Amino acid sequence: MIYELRLYAVAPGRMADVHARFNEHFPALFAKHGVDCVARWNAVAGPDAPRFVYLMAYRDYAQREAVWASFYADAEWWRIRAETNAGHEMVERHDLFFLKPNAAWPAPLARDAGTAIGGLHELVQQQIAPGQNAHANAFLQETWLPRVRKAGARVLAVWDTAAGAGMQKIVLLYAWPDAAAWHAGRRSMDGDETLQAAFAAQRRQYGTALFERSEVNLLDPAPGMIIRAGLGRVAD
Repeated sequence: MIYELRLYAVAPGRMADVHARFNEHFPALFAKHGVDCVARWNAVAGPDAPRFVYLMAYRDYAQREAVWASFYADAEWWRIRAETNAGHEMVERHDLFFLKPNAAWPAPLARDAGTAIGGLHELVQQQIAPGQNAHANAFLQETWLPRVRKAGARVLAVWDTAAGAGMQKIVLLYAWPDAAAWHAGRRSMDGDETLQAAFAAQRRQYGTALFERSEVNLLDPAPGMIIRAGLGRVAD
């Protein structure tokens, strides 16, 4: 399974128009062509905020190519695009990433996959020290994610970057109950002695911390969008 993550820098004053396009026009058009949009958000903080962010799931790259070839060949899309743009492009710039599930993200059971997840979501593009993927993954599973959960977040997804800007990345998606919980959780992690000791040990052993710089976007679920815990994945 692969995912496609898109982050759109929206023209000033056009965010409501983007949401209207997705709520009023895209449900039928996506269903017609097999586009599975599993999440949509407003990025309320982060680079280029406010941004519109959405996530799609596919069986594989072949399915992705097929559904978008069908979509772009549909005259209805071009009519909707012209009508909703209203003479001015809504999206000024976009970043696109292809993601594949990391081993640290087990597929949820069917009984849990449909759970609606609200609150404040946090999307983290975490740069990994060059050549240290195996060690970084071990640190992620054994230390980092348990401390994130202890700080109060639900881990919604963990991906490896398959294509896009910055291949040496793990992409993480967390859900916090609200902004206050995010602030408290981040303060907790900044002062977490277990994490501080782990990073100090990494610097001694590898000459660098395994987790380097990161890009963080804080996300509100988009109007009209119910985000499910499974994000299109269900355990066999």
